[in-house]
Amino acid sequence: YPLNKDDKRKGEKGSNPGDIRRTFKELEKSMKLSNRPSNAEKGEKDRVERAKRENLRNSKLRIASHAGHAVTGIAVDSVNRTVISVGYDAKLILWNFSTHTPHKKSPSKLPAPATKLCHVKDSDLAAIALDDYSTVLFDCSALTIVRRFGVGTASPRHTGPISDIGFSPDGRTLYTSSLDGTIRVWDVPTNSCVDWLGFSSSPTSLTVSPTGEYLATTHTGKLGISLWSDRSFYQTVHVDGTTLPLTPAKMDDPAPIAELVGTEESSSDDLNNVMGCVGARRTQMTLVEEEYSKGPVRAKEDGLITLSGLPPAHWKNLFHLELVKQRNKPKEPPKKPPSAPFFLQWRPGVTSTGEQSANPEPAVQNEQGNDDEWDAVWSDEDDDGDGTDKHIPPGLPPTESAGKRTRERMPDEKEEPTKKRKVTHYRSELSSLLVECANESHDGKNRFQAVTDYVGTIGPSAIDMSLSSLCNGAHDLEEGLPLLILASRWLIEACETRERFDAVNAYLHRFLHLHSNILAGIDEMPANETSGQEESASAEQEEINRQRHELASYITRLRWAQRSGTEALQEEMQNSLCLLRHFSRMV
Repeated sequence: YPLNKDDKRKGEKGSNPGDIRRTFKELEKSMKLSNRPSNAEKGEKDRVERAKRENLRNSKLRIASHAGHAVTGIAVDSVNRTVISVGYDAKLILWNFSTHTPHKKSPSKLPAPATKLCHVKDSDLAAIALDDYSTVLFDCSALTIVRRFGVGTASPRHTGPISDIGFSPDGRTLYTSSLDGTIRVWDVPTNSCVDWLGFSSSPTSLTVSPTGEYLATTHTGKLGISLWSDRSFYQTVHVDGTTLPLTPAKMDDPAPIAELVGTEESSSDDLNNVMGCVGARRTQMTLVEEEYSKGPVRAKEDGLITLSGLPPAHWKNLFHLELVKQRNKPKEPPKKPPSAPFFLQWRPGVTSTGEQSANPEPAVQNEQGNDDEWDAVWSDEDDDGDGTDKHIPPGLPPTESAGKRTRERMPDEKEEPTKKRKVTHYRSELSSLLVECANESHDGKNRFQAVTDYVGTIGPSAIDMSLSSLCNGAHDLEEGLPLLILASRWLIEACETRERFDAVNAYLHRFLHLHSNILAGIDEMPANETSGQEESASAEQEEINRQRHELASYITRLRWAQRSGTEALQEEMQNSLCLLRHFSRMV
């Protein structure tokens, strides 16, 4: 002792002479004691540690809470893990859902006390309206302020408290309304004001539609909700931030007449202003109607494709008209009234209401004879050949054939064949208009222009009824085939002019759908009747066969006219897409 450095037993355990630890171990064994703390001492130590952690947590909560100040905004993130709160103490705090404690980096200090909060869950950005009439954009992921609107120049700054804020659906546009009577539209990427709207009454609240196309606002002293349309959906708006609006655009915000009429505070000037606004709107609507009444846009050159300009429901519903009819079909058939019998009993001397008649017919004494008379009335046997008058029971009005005698046929007279009565079918205004346009002398190409204009003024159901009444089936070929030929000529002319391309293709689709059975069988020519009964029947059949051949030729022309227009449109669209793709790659 001490051990030699060169001792080979360096790593071995052993008892060294004079080691005091050996003596302590022996004493502990003899006294049965342990150097570990007792359970009471350990519990006390744990209580001290918990108290320290609780004090640290409470001190952090005191720092991160809105103690003594109002909470002015609260929001929840998209995954339900964090709650965002802002208060009038100029603090922004992120709270944990599971532990109910603030984030380790919370709170975040704001430039001024907060008054409003709007959170975008997709981008995790929060827009906060401050008490100094400015707005900041806070990134909740990076815990930092990334934008501040309304600071730097006097032009894009609100001069009154901010009443509400809102984001567009894509999060690229921010709307702020203020009690100074204005609404400002901010572009988030460029941090610039792109629009400045002024109102006669201060806006109190706003919200943006899910598509971003409309903005709804409410105003002080107004009972209604104003709806505004975003002009960027209809025209090009540059948001590069180089040109800032210097003056607000005065918005037309008339009050409803119900808010002014009948109130003591209303004045004639207010009513005149309201009626002036209403008159201006009516004048604007009249101008729009006059512009629409001029018809669709005409092509500047021959061969250019133009659209109809009609509402989409006018021609789109023609492709799904069966589905619309199925949806509008009643769920249950009409029920027959339970109190009404199928046959109403008739008795002489009694009216339909059950009252006694003033001049009753004499009653039949014999019941058996009365039954025989009624059997004769309801019998299908015809007694025209016996030359006697038909017997009419008492109480029934005489028929036109009563008292007439049939003419006896001579022995050498042949029986005349019964002629089939001709059935008259309903024809619509479209049929008569097609015939008028075909008969009138017209040297130009637009012979059936009146037909196209007329069809553009009626609805989808009327179009379906007009096209279906052209030919009612195979039994209506005598009058239906000429109308189908005229309709084919009309559609050929409309396809060749390439005007109203969307509506004309919808009319063509409905025409082929309604008359597909007749058009599919025009090539199947039936054999001519050679019975020799009448020559007129064979002449009519030959005329129908000629019309079938003519209709088949027009259908072939119609197919090529429609195909040429479609191919030209596809080619132009393909060229445009190629140019757009090329220019996008250049940029």
